[in-house]
Amino acid sequence: MKFIVSLSRFFFVLVIWTCGYLFWIQRLMLAFWGFNPMSSLHWQYLLREWRGGWVIRTPKEWLFVIVLFTAVPIWLTGWAVLSAVPWSRWLKLILLFPVRLIRSKIKEKHTAKPKVTKRKSYKQTRPPAVRAGSGRIKSPEKAPEEKEEHKHAHAPAQQAVEQPRAHSESKPSSAPAHSSSAPAKSGGSGGSIMEILRSAGYRLISDAKIAGKKIDFVAVAANHILLCLIDSESGDWLADEERFNDEEPLWFSESNHRISPVRIVLNARDALAPMLTGDARGMEIKPMVVIRQGTIINAEDMFEVWNGLNVAVCRHEDGGPDEM
Repeated sequence: MKFIVSLSRFFFVLVIWTCGYLFWIQRLMLAFWGFNPMSSLHWQYLLREWRGGWVIRTPKEWLFVIVLFTAVPIWLTGWAVLSAVPWSRWLKLILLFPVRLIRSKIKEKHTAKPKVTKRKSYKQTRPPAVRAGSGRIKSPEKAPEEKEEHKHAHAPAQQAVEQPRAHSESKPSSAPAHSSSAPAKSGGSGGSIMEILRSAGYRLISDAKIAGKKIDFVAVAANHILLCLIDSESGDWLADEERFNDEEPLWFSESNHRISPVRIVLNARDALAPMLTGDARGMEIKPMVVIRQGTIINAEDMFEVWNGLNVAVCRHEDGGPDEM
């Protein structure tokens, strides 16, 4: 029985292949040479030409002869190759493919595990930064009337940021920054902070660059140096002083993030210490960040962290919260 099935398949392939092969070989020879292998008249004409001493001259005629002599071997070779193909297996795969697809979908639906989405920390989902620098934006210029009201509101009654010790007779011989003391300017970058520092007895160097970052004031006293960085960013900020993936600590708002001003002034302190020479060598360097406009919403949680970093964070003008 198995032999009969194999023989039937063998002859079935022969019939299908022969019909297709004859159809295409006829089309090919008619298109290129105008010869119909299914016509007896064409074969008789070819036989007469051959007996009459037909000489093959052009490449087209040589190709015609090659096709005639290889037509039968190609037909037999194709028959053998197609007979070796497991057609029953391919037909079964094609016919049963829709059924198997439906079964797999049903199985996936019943055995699918619920997806568990892990919440990422705010560091991993932080929004893109609005700049690549230290994160300071110049505050908008105030109208003359607002400046006068602001000047009267913040009179010299404000307390000093830090009361230095009494000046000794001998002062440090070398200044720790690259420029001399800058005079107070009306409406300058520090505003009344400059007056507060001067009234506290500091010698000021404004807009100094240390470690590539701008420090608003370098205040020099007899026994220590104060690095004052004024943060003029507005809005509510979530402070964080921990590194993440070897990146600098960041402060976050609802729409952006920036490098921590505390980290900027600490980096400036570390860079300034080995640069001191003469009597200034070994002097204590105290970093300080003044929040001028924004609000640190987690300031109460950060006081202990800032104290551990030996940095003073205070507020001025519209800065907050009030506990600072």
